[in-house]
Amino acid sequence: MNIQSKIIKALLAALLVMAGIMAYAASTGQLTTLPQNIAGAAAVPFQKFTAVIGNKLEVWSDRNLNIDNIIRENEKLKKDLAIMRSKQIEYDRMAMENKEYKELLGIIDDISQYSTVDANVIGRDGMDKFYSFTIDKGDKHGIGVNDVVMTADGVVGVVVETGPNFARVSTILSPAVSVGCIAGGERDVGIVTGSYDLSESNICTMHYLPKDTKVKAGDIVSTTGYGSVFPKDLIVGTVESVDIDSAGNSKVAAVKPAADLTGVKIVFVITDFS
Repeated sequence: MNIQSKIIKALLAALLVMAGIMAYAASTGQLTTLPQNIAGAAAVPFQKFTAVIGNKLEVWSDRNLNIDNIIRENEKLKKDLAIMRSKQIEYDRMAMENKEYKELLGIIDDISQYSTVDANVIGRDGMDKFYSFTIDKGDKHGIGVNDVVMTADGVVGVVVETGPNFARVSTILSPAVSVGCIAGGERDVGIVTGSYDLSESNICTMHYLPKDTKVKAGDIVSTTGYGSVFPKDLIVGTVESVDIDSAGNSKVAAVKPAADLTGVKIVFVITDFS
């Protein structure tokens, strides 16, 4: 049997099947709906497929929408957190300044006989190993060269230069600043000044203590009031150690300043103590 005969037989078989279907449809009264039924039967798998795809697309769309919402909410939370942190930093700064101002007011009450000007540190000399700095008040506020600069903790240094709205301050860590001081129960007298070797350790030295001094570690060092620069009884620092000096004629004490010379932010300047 050749291929042509097979094709003819297949077509005849298909026609017979179709004729049978049509005869059955005619006997049951469904001949007019037969094309629709065939088309409907053929469409069912496609409809199922499109329904599944549609459901998956809907789920995918909802999932992406949820992810977008989460991303937006996350960004909003980050912004809110940044704002809260900024407010907290500002609050901490104000609280710190308020505390420092209260301490300043307290010590100013204790030395109310002095004329003082409070000021903010607005700049530091990064090249100066003695931690000099600039404040936001100057000669138009009554500040002059050699005026004593303090915090609530103790002496910081002296004014070495002024302008209308600024003043430059050298700290007691500088060898250019000298303070007449007393220390110990017997109130031994010496001169506190800065040292090139010890300034990086935030230490200054008290020279010319008697060889038989009873000054020891932990003793408070304060100003004598001799001279025209420093009023008396201002706290300078605390004795760290006592040793004989290089010449062997007196003793020298290492003094830890009471004020935070490296990080001071708010000071007051004694403009008159006569």
